[in-house]
Amino acid sequence: MSSSAAKLSANDFLREAVARLRLVPVEQIAQWPEYPRRPDVDLNVPQQLAEYTFTLMKDTLPNGDIRVGVQCFRPGRLGVNQMSADGFVVSSSGEMRSLTEQDRWDLI
Repeated sequence: MSSSAAKLSANDFLREAVARLRLVPVEQIAQWPEYPRRPDVDLNVPQQLAEYTFTLMKDTLPNGDIRVGVQCFRPGRLGVNQMSADGFVVSSSGEMRSLTEQDRWDLI
């Protein structure tokens, strides 16, 4: 797979993984360990994306909301790495919102 095709595939997988995580009940997410510990959740990364590392992160924000993110990392050539993140924030009532730009930077 070419580098650009792999990057597109990784981005597609990242969006799909986050969509699946949005289906997890907030009560279950609340039980996950805080980052840097990792929840025991298999993201089922396809073999063709083995050169990428997908890291599931959960952290509780000061207001009690829970941020769930998936970081996508691929070591690059000449020290230029590729990294992105996607996820969501969920309140105790179960209301979800997409990550803000600042949330994404916090996860990278």
